[in-house]
Amino acid sequence: MKHFFFASVSLLLIFLAGSGCKKASVTPQPPLPVNVVTAIEKEVNEWDEFTGRLEAVEFVEIRPRVSGYITEIRFNAGAIVKKGDLLYVIDPRPYQADFDRAAAEVERMDAQLKLAQIELNRAKELRDKNTISASEFDQKAATYQGSAAAKSSAEAAKNSAALNLEFTQIKSPIDGRVSDARITLGNLVQPGAGPESVLTTVVSVDPIYAKVDADENAVLKYVKLSEEGKRVSARTAQIPAFVELGNETDFPHEGYIDFVD
Repeated sequence: MKHFFFASVSLLLIFLAGSGCKKASVTPQPPLPVNVVTAIEKEVNEWDEFTGRLEAVEFVEIRPRVSGYITEIRFNAGAIVKKGDLLYVIDPRPYQADFDRAAAEVERMDAQLKLAQIELNRAKELRDKNTISASEFDQKAATYQGSAAAKSSAEAAKNSAALNLEFTQIKSPIDGRVSDARITLGNLVQPGAGPESVLTTVVSVDPIYAKVDADENAVLKYVKLSEEGKRVSARTAQIPAFVELGNETDFPHEGYIDFVD
């Protein structure tokens, strides 16, 4: 062991001597650049990314509520419209005539009612003086009641005619974007539930739904987190969600999860 020790020392000395017998010019190297980053503590939220499709919150099929010929179209296809904006006009002349006739009937019934009221009042005075029979008084009272009912019926007919006249102006029921005119000027339209009665459509644009189909693993993960109390449920709280379109980055549109099925 002692021999091995000295042999090892000899080899080491030779190596050092051999290295020390040469003189070399050593140029000091400049220090390497060092980037310094300040460490911060930050909470990082776990998130998942899904592909979805945009759908309108409101979708309305514009249909006529009275029959008639289209005389005006007041919108351009694809335009943004406001609730109450006029879209179509159906020829109002027949409905204006119906309204005028109903209004005249109300005036006639009102005149009859006033006359019946006068005759009933006179009959009451005669009854108090015992100069009119009970049957005659009852007849005057019945005439008055019939006139009152006739006036009410005439007013109802006038209100119905006014509605039909109003329905000749077809307006947008919501704010949104209107589609193209499915039925053009001069065509006869009629109320109905079939596709042939659709004049155009209006879809809302703000707010808007982004519908996504989540995979099974993601759904199970979030259900488990909710059951363990580590995450609130989307059914009981508004959980933020972010959306980007095909030509966007960094998900600039913020919303929330509205419904989970």
